[in-house]
Amino acid sequence: MQPYFERTSLDRDFYERWIRPRLPERVFDVHVHVNLPEHVAAVTEERRRSDWAIECGYVLPCEDAYAAAREMFPGVEYRIAGFPWPIREADLEANNRYLAEKRAAGLLTPFMAVRPEWDPERVEEELVSRSFVGFKPYPDMVSGAKGAEIGIFDFLPREQWQILDRHGKAVMLHLPRGERIASPENLRELLEAREAYPQVAIIIAHLGRSFCPYYLERALDQLGQAKAGFHFDTAAVINPRVYDLAFERLSPGQVLFGTDLPILFWHGRRSWTEREYRNLCREDYSWNRHHDPPEVEAAYTLFLYEEVRAILDAGERHGLSPAQLEGIFHDNTAGLLGRGEAPGASNPDPGPG
Repeated sequence: MQPYFERTSLDRDFYERWIRPRLPERVFDVHVHVNLPEHVAAVTEERRRSDWAIECGYVLPCEDAYAAAREMFPGVEYRIAGFPWPIREADLEANNRYLAEKRAAGLLTPFMAVRPEWDPERVEEELVSRSFVGFKPYPDMVSGAKGAEIGIFDFLPREQWQILDRHGKAVMLHLPRGERIASPENLRELLEAREAYPQVAIIIAHLGRSFCPYYLERALDQLGQAKAGFHFDTAAVINPRVYDLAFERLSPGQVLFGTDLPILFWHGRRSWTEREYRNLCREDYSWNRHHDPPEVEAAYTLFLYEEVRAILDAGERHGLSPAQLEGIFHDNTAGLLGRGEAPGASNPDPGPG
């Protein structure tokens, strides 16, 4: 395995104290970017530095993903639902083929990345013949920028929704627009998709990009009972109040654990204003301004540990049962994606990467 991160004695102690005693024995990570270096060879240094998330990591072979999971979460059976880094420069065709090969080997439950301009017949044939569990579209395919003011149907056209609906597949949906899930336009289009394509399992990534509670609270107010028609993944969300809202106002069965690897291998946490977050990170990325002094940074644990602890702590505050936590960390994803799931062992051990 490549040296994606260093698990320190502090990290091991944090895991044993705060996570391992409460974490279910099985984890199904619904949100991992899996690829090879050649799939993103066209990404320039300028592009890499333009987006903090890309700079943090945009290459993660399947075997390395499992090796990293074994190191971070010892004693846990770990499964991965993977998809490409869905950006304009990526070789999505080759990346999709790679994921299909790993699915055939019993190592991965893959989503297929799609571009909106692709031929629908070709897309449908590939989705079915290679047993992808659904699509992973991304606004970057249209906009080239995060939070762009574009519509959901601009980067996942209705023809592709219809394909998913015909085959009862899922979509992993990263929402556009600056107001994230609270955007009235996003909510209108989500409800339109929910009504028009009832057989599609709609997974809203990052709890609707609700890294601050402001967005999720307003979205749930507007959705009302219609919120029951969606699933939400936890990738990159560590704000405790966001999880309080999720467990107060959503069914635990709607929540799916995800990590967003390889972006978040670093040590750190976040601070928040009402609508914005700030990454507090130990590692020396170009975007890191080291807002905390060195002695504070030295006490940072892995960001992913902060995410898992936030989920477990909120689960305790809201009285979630062991079965409900098992659902969030494994069973909800296994059930939702089971129609296209890869065969094979639930704890693959592909060996060293």
